[in-house]
Amino acid sequence: MKVYVFKCRARPRMYGASRYETGSNLPTDQCSGGWDFCERVELTKRGMAGFGVDQATVEREVRRNGWYVWGESPRESRQNAADIKTVSREQSRPPIETKTPASHVDVAPPVTPKVPPPRQAETARTSPIQTPRHQVVWFDIPVRDIDRAVRFYSAVLGTHLKKEQAGPGMAMAMLPHADGFVGGCLVQSADARPSETGPLLYLNTDGRLDDAVRAVEMHGGTVLSPRHSIAPFGFRAIVLDSEGNRVALHSQ
Repeated sequence: MKVYVFKCRARPRMYGASRYETGSNLPTDQCSGGWDFCERVELTKRGMAGFGVDQATVEREVRRNGWYVWGESPRESRQNAADIKTVSREQSRPPIETKTPASHVDVAPPVTPKVPPPRQAETARTSPIQTPRHQVVWFDIPVRDIDRAVRFYSAVLGTHLKKEQAGPGMAMAMLPHADGFVGGCLVQSADARPSETGPLLYLNTDGRLDDAVRAVEMHGGTVLSPRHSIAPFGFRAIVLDSEGNRVALHSQ
């Protein structure tokens, strides 16, 4: 079994294994900075030995869910745990009570808890909430026939898509996108089920919407709603692709 290993940009000690070459199914809520590809690993050759994770666990979870995420390596975990334990002993150790004569002048004053100054609390209340640049970070379009879907989307989007193998019984084709922008791909797998009732995905056909609509029916799709205005947000047409997915073609 092959898996693709990625490293979290925001948390360098966090890794993820995916059955997808793009890692498109790795959770974004656990890694806000995105995932960087590390290497492709063949699990039958003990390839996970260098990543500080049990290989059997990775294989079991990837087969079950399609992905698996784990934290820092065991060595680093033990070290950090030891540090935390030491600090905890120091912080939780009760003060030693010593009996001294009442007339002794060097009695230690009682320890009072430190309260953060009001300025810090006010700053925390008024700090703006930071939101990610895009709420949508990636999308997979399920297809039944990857070759047919590649022909359809290449014609509709006016660009050449390339089919790639992404594992046993799985194939994909990346949709063109610039670095740092939302991207997606076509995915053919055993659990890929195209739908015309799910979320409506808008694809960019800016400047060539009419050509894209004409290409839909020429390549096995269906026009559900021809070009129409959605002012002030431009124009769109709603179509079924060659696989039965409902998508919107958009242009300014």
